[in-house]
Amino acid sequence: MVKDVVSFSDFQKLDLRVGKVIKAEAVEGSRNLVRMNVDLGSDYGVQKILAGIGEWYKQKDVKGKKFIFVANLAPKQMMREMSSGMILCADIDEKAVVIPVDKKIPEGAIVR
Repeated sequence: MVKDVVSFSDFQKLDLRVGKVIKAEAVEGSRNLVRMNVDLGSDYGVQKILAGIGEWYKQKDVKGKKFIFVANLAPKQMMREMSSGMILCADIDEKAVVIPVDKKIPEGAIVR
C-alpha cells in the first residue's frame, strides 16, 4: 500500500534516534504490549516507550539491544500508561520485525 507523499520539511520534523533498551517487561492486562525503558542519549535521556511487539518478542529479546526510535513523537496513552516514543519495525507478513542497530553506534545518535 502506497501512502500519501510527505514533504521533506514534514519528514525533517521527525527526530529519529538510536536507543538502547535498558529494561523491558510485559504490560499487565495486554497480550501484545511491551513496556521499555529506552536510553535515547543525552538529549532525551531515558524514556518509557510502549510497543505492540509482545506477540513476536519476549522481553529478553529486546533488553540490552539497540534499535531506531521516533524520539519526539507526542506522548500517547496506552493501557493506562503514557508512551513517549515509538520503535521502528519492518512489517513482514503482518509481523512486526524489530531492526537491530550495530552496538558501536552510540545511544542518541541521530538517524537521517
